[in-house]
Amino acid sequence: MSVYEKDRRRNKVLFWNLQGRYAILYNILLKLIYEVITMEPIYVTGHKSPDTDSICSSFGMARLKQLQGIDAVPVRAGEINKETAFALDYFGVKPQQLMSDFYVKVEDAVHRNLKPLAEEASLKDAALWFNEHDQHAFAPVVKGNKLVGVLERSALAEEFIKTVTGAELDTVRALVHEPQMTFSVNDNGHDVPETGCYVVVDGADYVGVVSADSVAHAPKKQVFLVDHNEKKQIIDGIDEAQIVGVVDHHRIGGTLATDGPIFIHFRPVGCTATMVTSLYNESGTEIPKEIAGLLLSAIISDTVLFRSPTCTEEDKAAAAQLAEIAGVEIEKYGMEMLKAGANVSDLTPDEIVRNDMKEFNGNGKTFTVAQVQVMDTTDLLDQKQVLINALEKLRADNDYIAAFLMITSIIDEATNLIYAGNMDGVVSKAFEKDVLSSEVYLPGVMSRKKQVIPQILSAL
Repeated sequence: MSVYEKDRRRNKVLFWNLQGRYAILYNILLKLIYEVITMEPIYVTGHKSPDTDSICSSFGMARLKQLQGIDAVPVRAGEINKETAFALDYFGVKPQQLMSDFYVKVEDAVHRNLKPLAEEASLKDAALWFNEHDQHAFAPVVKGNKLVGVLERSALAEEFIKTVTGAELDTVRALVHEPQMTFSVNDNGHDVPETGCYVVVDGADYVGVVSADSVAHAPKKQVFLVDHNEKKQIIDGIDEAQIVGVVDHHRIGGTLATDGPIFIHFRPVGCTATMVTSLYNESGTEIPKEIAGLLLSAIISDTVLFRSPTCTEEDKAAAAQLAEIAGVEIEKYGMEMLKAGANVSDLTPDEIVRNDMKEFNGNGKTFTVAQVQVMDTTDLLDQKQVLINALEKLRADNDYIAAFLMITSIIDEATNLIYAGNMDGVVSKAFEKDVLSSEVYLPGVMSRKKQVIPQILSAL
């Protein structure tokens, strides 16, 4: 062995020893950074219409943070497809909770320390309540814990005027009326008017009061994005949340903005799960068996069992590492999973054209591209016109310039691209092929990210 080779190996060993030595320090510093950012949990989410990578990378990234002592919660932005369901079931993992939006909720902003006035209270009790709460124009009135209504300060003042004339006084119960507006704990905070204070209920139970000022000071949800970064693909309400990190392998697009510097990790690899795997390795964190299985499933899905042109040697190396941890044989498990996802016989045309669908924007024009991966395209192509009709409805209902569907054959490694919208010229230019009846055949095309989206965007 040459002196150079000995030095190279010695330096490599030294590097890995140092990396292991400082892994604990790295994790401690990372935890401290996130504690400074927020005391709220971090919601780790993939994109709308989630695929296997989006779901599994959410689990993987959230677990990594949990193992580093950070409060992280994996969530999903939509329903789980058959392929993903197969992977979750195989490795014994239940789907994460469904998150419909990130809007600040009234529940996040409600003042719960305002004690209500009992319906059976005396006028003196009411007077003492208003004396203690001199900033409030009304008192919430309850029977038990059920909201009865509100008592206005002005109404109570009128009763005490009656004491001068000796007129009969009313009771608190008689002065109570229904509030003109109440809010539920599940209502969006941005719906609270800019002026005034309002009663908050949970069903019929009194909770507290809310105002626009309390909404403005409510804590924002902390969000970590995986497998996406374009705003149109993020769960609704992200403008009212705080993005604290992004791990993605797609183009950087849209108008995503953050209040300050955040953790960003982008790599030109075939799958986000490959990057999540590298983050475990870099931090010296052991990958749990079920998480290894999910991350492997994501890589198999996104690279179509290494057949996609997006697949890199890094993806293959990560898959080999994960398969060993998960205890599965890649080719056998991969084909079982892909076959499970390839069965779309029970999906309606509307469900098919929304399968793994993503929105894209180019030159101010928004379009969608969905994809189904099947073993045999015959059945789907036999109902081509029905699918185009469903694509047209999708396009028209959302005012998209176009709606595309990739019908991809895993066996043939090719795609039939069908679409709705006046896109013949764009498609012909994008793929340098003649278009026939809103369809173009693309041999060797399997990747939406690398082989379809850039071409369409450049042709718009």
